[in-house]
Amino acid sequence: MGKYKFGKPDQEINLEEFKQKLEQSKLPKLQKAYLVILYWLGCRRSEPLAILKEDIEEKDNRLFISIHFRKDKQTGDRILFSRGKRGQAGGATELPLTYFGVDIVKEAWLRTKKGRKVFPFSDDTGYRAVKKLWKERTPHWLRYNRVTKLRKRLGTDITIDGIKSFTGIKRDTTIQNYGLKTKADIHKIADILE
Repeated sequence: MGKYKFGKPDQEINLEEFKQKLEQSKLPKLQKAYLVILYWLGCRRSEPLAILKEDIEEKDNRLFISIHFRKDKQTGDRILFSRGKRGQAGGATELPLTYFGVDIVKEAWLRTKKGRKVFPFSDDTGYRAVKKLWKERTPHWLRYNRVTKLRKRLGTDITIDGIKSFTGIKRDTTIQNYGLKTKADIHKIADILE
């Protein structure tokens, strides 16, 4: 993992904090929708920027979002992500419309014309949207947060392969590097020592 300007994340973003920050922000709805995607999917910050109208479908009160391309920084071309093609591991990710903010994503999607990007702004604009909510955080913090939340459920109803498919992470060891290391965790362990 690369260096973190403000150190590795040591606090989770809980849903209530995210709701509060997003509702209090004066960000345009499109940027709010972008942040909702980052929060729920824990995707790389450039991934939502490549989503086309056709990459989202609505069915049974859920949005199915396919994130399978990224933008080449030098040429601007769409490049296939490690998540694979539709129907393979990492295909469409399901988000129930009952989740906070997913209705904002749906609205952005419905306003998008066929063949167009749902989030037609630059990577820098997305980066600044995160900075407006959390001055000392980056979009990758939201990815870190989601992987950490998934890791906490390992062994119950989630597997490493499931997390890899969901996030597009290729190696098990990468997932093991994610995870918030907090003082609260230290105290939890201390409480169970014999």
